[in-house]
Amino acid sequence: MRDEKLDLNGHIQRQLEETDRSWTEWEEQRQFAGRKEMQKVRITALRPITWISDETPAHRQIAVHIVGAIQSHLEGSPILDKHGKDISRTDYITSLAPGRYGVKVRSFYRGRWGIENQGFRSLSQTWDIDRPAGHSYAAVLARLVFVFLIYNAQHFFEKQSRHHPDYAEQLRQMRSYGPAIGLAGATIIAVTVSGFCCALSSRRMLELQKRRLLNLMQPGLAAGKPIQEVMRELDHT
Repeated sequence: MRDEKLDLNGHIQRQLEETDRSWTEWEEQRQFAGRKEMQKVRITALRPITWISDETPAHRQIAVHIVGAIQSHLEGSPILDKHGKDISRTDYITSLAPGRYGVKVRSFYRGRWGIENQGFRSLSQTWDIDRPAGHSYAAVLARLVFVFLIYNAQHFFEKQSRHHPDYAEQLRQMRSYGPAIGLAGATIIAVTVSGFCCALSSRRMLELQKRRLLNLMQPGLAAGKPIQEVMRELDHT
């Protein structure tokens, strides 16, 4: 999906600054800086914008709804992160109908974020994956694939550790390291012709490549061809 005028932030900001805009507000308990506190929330539903679908053949236009929410401390001061950056505002871009103010949209995504963040928290406490690898589409896609691979591998490992004492001991040690363990060593993401994907160490990749070359060379050597001819044939495959 793409914004036709490439001005999504400007579109949101202009609507939020409208003097006649209708808001609703309440107080809610939030987890902030490791402790629970009451915060004020102001929320409003903005006018939808038109996005263009990148799906072919028809680039159909889709109305996308926007809900803007602004949190603050009870005395009115903005919410700042540990670096002093203002993180008070949250924008919800959604296909869900927002209603008059967008309260249901915020409630829905807060619940979803709680569920999805549990999985991310589980990963980030073991693997150092919090830092973005880049902002391009390819970089984001690669990070997502990598996270899913790590997540699945971790769960498979935890399941197998119930039946293998040595696995259980490795899992215990890995958890004791915490995020500092990072992703040690070179990791190769391999994609097969049939569409399967896996993560391999460089040593394992070398073993598989050697096996592949031997399998390719054996028919020629069995037919009595000299090794030089077999190697030339491999160069042209």
